[in-house]
Amino acid sequence: MDDGLAILLLVGLAWMWWDGRGVAEHAIRAVKNHCDQIGVIFINDTVEWQKVRFERNYNGRVQLKRTYSFEFVSDMERRYRGEVIMLGNRVKKIELDAYRI
Repeated sequence: MDDGLAILLLVGLAWMWWDGRGVAEHAIRAVKNHCDQIGVIFINDTVEWQKVRFERNYNGRVQLKRTYSFEFVSDMERRYRGEVIMLGNRVKKIELDAYRI
């Protein structure tokens, strides 16, 4: 019984990691597109995982809400931070720190 529980736990962790990578890649594409639209430069094409929570979507279903941070520049002098919030595999919100134009 203990071996079965350990295997189930490992499979669950592997699924969380695999699913999280897919969501992070989707977040990277969304942030890159958003930065291109507003005229700033997305640095390193990476997002950094900040937190994971459960939240209900607009249909009332519980999904994982993942928050990632990233960096961008607007004037090539100073780095700024932004945050992308994913609910399931959809972008819920992208926020950027105030930056110079």
